[in-house]
Amino acid sequence: MRSHIKTQLTRSALAIGALGAALSVHASANYGPAIWNPPACTKWYTSGNGTWFAVIHDMEGYYLSSISYLNNCNVSASVHYAVNGKQDAASDAPAGEVTQMVSEANYAWHAGCWNLWMYGTEHEGFANNPAWYTDAMYNATIPLQRHLAETDATFPKDRNHIIAHGQKSVPGWTSWMSANFPSINSTCNTHTDPGPYWDWTRLMNGINNTGLIIVDNSNAGFGASANWSTGSSSADKYGGDYRFRSTAPVSDSATFTASVSGGSHIVSVWYPVGSNRSTTTPYIISTSGGSSTAVVNQQITGGQWVNQGTYSMNAGNNTIKVSCWTATGAVVVADAVKWQ
Repeated sequence: MRSHIKTQLTRSALAIGALGAALSVHASANYGPAIWNPPACTKWYTSGNGTWFAVIHDMEGYYLSSISYLNNCNVSASVHYAVNGKQDAASDAPAGEVTQMVSEANYAWHAGCWNLWMYGTEHEGFANNPAWYTDAMYNATIPLQRHLAETDATFPKDRNHIIAHGQKSVPGWTSWMSANFPSINSTCNTHTDPGPYWDWTRLMNGINNTGLIIVDNSNAGFGASANWSTGSSSADKYGGDYRFRSTAPVSDSATFTASVSGGSHIVSVWYPVGSNRSTTTPYIISTSGGSSTAVVNQQITGGQWVNQGTYSMNAGNNTIKVSCWTATGAVVVADAVKWQ
């Protein structure tokens, strides 16, 4: 994102609650998981050279205030998509939420002379602070960038085509551009985002279905009833907190959901240990052959990734559910899961 708007975005962060109420709830026609929330004016070009690249930006600010800023008709900037990193307050959007503001058929104003060739996605956060580059953000932007690469021009899913706003600093890229896209000025902007903390290996492995997906209980891919309480006292938790409930013979699972590639995946789970935990916690894993249950003793080996085996899975949404239906008198915990 253009660096001169950073101050405005930071000041706008205090208005997150009000901005959240203003967001459209219409689904995107281009990308199903996204919310469609365009500006009320035309802030894009309708013709260009085809989209052959996807640019990764960071907002240098916060998700909801950035959307409000970019949809302001007095601002000469726009972007195709925005991705939330953290739910910074109860009134904030969920971590991993995606908003589309410009149709993929049009050319947003996000990268100077690159605009007529490239999609753009803004990511909540700051180049000098990795706190907003969360599991939820990567889990959301990986399938989005894969979608962009497989849409319209169908460009290769590599680091020459899925690029940083500061891509000119990547060794060899400007020479590659001169040889392959000589009509594009590869050094026409002075930006450095998304910065040194952005995990390009995770992004590219995920886009090419060779990486991992982590869903924390605070992510958009998690769901549980009000019977699941929030805890944060255990030092060996994953992230800022976890969910727990008493065991009981009822169907009331906490569910982790992620879109994975078809094939074999290693499933691992993370939970904080405790003497009141169930020794027979059921994790119900969706597989290509139906559901498979792994039974975990949550009194031991916690505070780390605990391998539950390798499973064959269909492409698309898959789930791991933590069930409370086991021996009574204990507590089951839902903290984080990983597909790899």
